Amino acid sequence: MDYQEINEVINADGLRIVLVQGFPSPWGQAAKAMMEYKALDYIAGAQEARGENAAIVGWAGVNSAPVVAWNREAPLNRWDDILLLVERLAPDKSLVPEAQPARAQVFGLAHAICGPLGFGWNRRLEGIHLGAEAGVAPGAFGEKYGYNKSDGEQARQRSISFLRYLTNILKSQKDKGIDYIVGDTLTAVDFYWAAFSNLAAIQSPEECPLAPEIRTRFERVAPEVSAAIDPILIEHRDRIMHEYFKIPMEL
Repeated sequence: MDYQEINEVINADGLRIVLVQGFPSPWGQAAKAMMEYKALDYIAGAQEARGENAAIVGWAGVNSAPVVAWNREAPLNRWDDILLLVERLAPDKSLVPEAQPARAQVFGLAHAICGPLGFGWNRRLEGIHLGAEAGVAPGAFGEKYGYNKSDGEQARQRSISFLRYLTNILKSQKDKGIDYIVGDTLTAVDFYWAAFSNLAAIQSPEECPLAPEIRTRFERVAPEVSAAIDPILIEHRDRIMHEYFKIPMEL
């Protein structure tokens, strides 16, 4: 990934994105892929995982990525704010339907993947909980995800429930001859699932090149979670990744 110095990113005009360097952080990778799908020019800066990132905090108010900014508008960190921005900048390649039933389904499923206590959140909470049970303090990472013992204990089953739910949706769509999660066209949900699938079934080293110690973290998935990954989930991931993401993934 061609990362620019962070102060250059902060002071630049146009579209900018800050990504977690060296990690396939799904919130950032989905946002980046949607920007590329919409042919939006951008420059990228790097956030150091678990680093202080003082310049980013001073600018965006968060030590978290992605951060996306457009011209002099306030920088954005929430997945839905970022989605609405890229929709506004490139409405001709919309990833959010105008029809209300499909629009509600897109935002509902996207929240179930990206939002608090959604799939990505629960994958993080399970890891934090396992560490806490082994005596590792949740620390700032646990605070970021609002870790508490009750949600930590439920995180694995919540992940499994979502995987089964999405499997049923994809199988129903396949029966209709449709390759997408919502309606009959590509939406943001397809991008989100493709990126977030790596939290349960990491792509190959050729497609997602990670440092060995980082890959080991992503490969550490409970057998019950792995058993809930129906092949149709990976088939969808691989199709969307190869059609709409840069492979190998830029980290």
